[in-house]
Amino acid sequence: MKKKIVWIGPAVVALGAAVFLVLNSGLLQKSEDETLDSFTAAYEAQDFDGMYGYVSNGAKDSYPEEEVVNRSAQVFESLGVEQVTLDNLSESEADSSDDTKKYAGELTMETAYGELKREYEILLSYDDEADDWFVEWTPDMIIPGLADNELNVEPLNGERGEILDKDGEELAFNGVKETVGYTAGSTNEEDILSLAGELEMSEESLESLFDQKWISDGMFVPIKDAHRFTEEEKQKFSDNGLSVTESPAREYALDNATYHLLGHVGEVTQEEMEEGEDYQSGDIIGKRGIEKLYEEKLRPKRGYNISIVDGNGEEVENLFSKEPEDGEDVELTIDREIQQAIYSNLEDDSGASVAMDPSNGDMLATVSYPSPSPYDFMFGISQSDYDALNEDEDNPLLNKFNRATSPGSTQKMLTSIIAMNSDGFDKDATRTITGKGWQKDGSWGGYQVNRYHEIDGEFDLKRALTYSDNIYMAQTALELGAETFIQGMEDLGIGHVYDTDYPIYTSQVANEETIESDIQLADTAYGQGQLMISPIQITSIYSAIINGGDVYMPHILKESEDEVQIEGISSQENLDYLEQAMRAVVTENHPDDTERDYAEFAGKTGTSENKVSQESRGSETGWFIGYDQGEKDMMMSLYVENVEDRGMSEYTAGKFAEIHDDLNEE
Repeated sequence: MKKKIVWIGPAVVALGAAVFLVLNSGLLQKSEDETLDSFTAAYEAQDFDGMYGYVSNGAKDSYPEEEVVNRSAQVFESLGVEQVTLDNLSESEADSSDDTKKYAGELTMETAYGELKREYEILLSYDDEADDWFVEWTPDMIIPGLADNELNVEPLNGERGEILDKDGEELAFNGVKETVGYTAGSTNEEDILSLAGELEMSEESLESLFDQKWISDGMFVPIKDAHRFTEEEKQKFSDNGLSVTESPAREYALDNATYHLLGHVGEVTQEEMEEGEDYQSGDIIGKRGIEKLYEEKLRPKRGYNISIVDGNGEEVENLFSKEPEDGEDVELTIDREIQQAIYSNLEDDSGASVAMDPSNGDMLATVSYPSPSPYDFMFGISQSDYDALNEDEDNPLLNKFNRATSPGSTQKMLTSIIAMNSDGFDKDATRTITGKGWQKDGSWGGYQVNRYHEIDGEFDLKRALTYSDNIYMAQTALELGAETFIQGMEDLGIGHVYDTDYPIYTSQVANEETIESDIQLADTAYGQGQLMISPIQITSIYSAIINGGDVYMPHILKESEDEVQIEGISSQENLDYLEQAMRAVVTENHPDDTERDYAEFAGKTGTSENKVSQESRGSETGWFIGYDQGEKDMMMSLYVENVEDRGMSEYTAGKFAEIHDDLNEE
């Protein structure tokens, strides 16, 4: 068989020669695809330091590392870039050559403002000396269209919602503050230092302002903010080369009178930014009161305009825009005239007052006194001034109107309701009561129930209420028994946890939810013991006496629906009887303090004692809860602390009438 011979020698030689030429020509250095992939991977990972390693020397000469790395990072941070993808990159053969390759694809950026899509181009060039491919970087490779322009991020802020009273009158609104400052380079520093006392600043603090690096001649340098400076202060500022400017700020129409109700605003803290959503440094946020409670409703929703601008600030291209939204107004049930009248008459006392519409539970006024000004906290308060407020025995920083406290003898109306609702109690039956004190039996030791008005004689329920007799109420409660009494208090809402539009402290009959002794039961019946009720809650219970018997859920938002918490606390006959007794409190016991010819005031006084033993004399708090029987459109409670040397509850009853005197004149 003839063999077939295959000639492979020349082919092998030719292949070897080709390999030799390729290896020695450098054509197997890193390919353009590898450079392209590495650059795009670094760009998508926002690894701008790594990305810079693929930039050509020529591009580096035009755009140094700071321009490429820092500017890229700054633009991405300003946009809040979360994810970047470059898709469908393909070579544009018409724009490519042996030593340049142009690629085009699609850029997709997920930013804090939305999705940004752009056509994206990458130009590679071959560097003979480095024997490698590199990127011809330009600013358009940060964002196509950027070129030598700038990214401008303009936040657009809406207005904070206002807080209005029941008639639409402003309580908290967007007004102005005043700022005193100087013009750098044209004001004598010694003149400024001479005003340290008027500015309530140390010379050291003022001197520190002069050395700030950002200050240049001609700039206005702010020194101190205030709601308003006096005309005298402004004149003194002017005489020493200072000027006063205005800028937007929150204002409070009633100042101190609504401090505990409305609270105040201030600049957001780092902690608040971490706890909240979409807050930025410099934002204004509610710090307490309604401002804080309804922050989400009041705060505006931020808008923005994200654009590329030229060197003159003119917009070249808009990338994203969103109009800001103003915050919503919050309309309260508060009547600003009542709120102010109460505070004006009681600002030098310590206590609280609540006015309520008995027909629906609307809170017409909620006042805690004394109170600081919201501007003290908005524009900076010195440590010494804050310490003085914090250490003040009148507790100006404490909100008292929603806090549970001892109701004193105002509790006697509740005890009366419980008794009249029970089987076997006769409100017209009389008890013979004599002497200053009384005790059930010898088991009480030296303890007695004492009364303020030592009136000997026969007492029915009406007379006991008229003259606020502790002994009558103690004996009545003991006959009812602790179980009946506690259940009666629960039926009136004591211990009820409120779920309403303003926080109210939970009331209690006793610390342990039960009454452990006859002495405690007797004391609780006339408002002592461990009994605690907030002014808001007891005002709502009293309102039921004059509205037909329904206890409404107290509320402060005008939009809140009227809600009956407890229906029919007693019969109409019993309620009428209590109204007669409340009128007698004024006409027979407190005519000089409370009776007026323009109204038919009725109410109940009360005194709560704070002392360490029965033998000692402690501080006393005077209460009055009342209304005008001719109108029945408002129930008002108020208490004043430390009245032991001012006539006790007579002082508070007089204040009730004086408040109404002011309201009657308006």
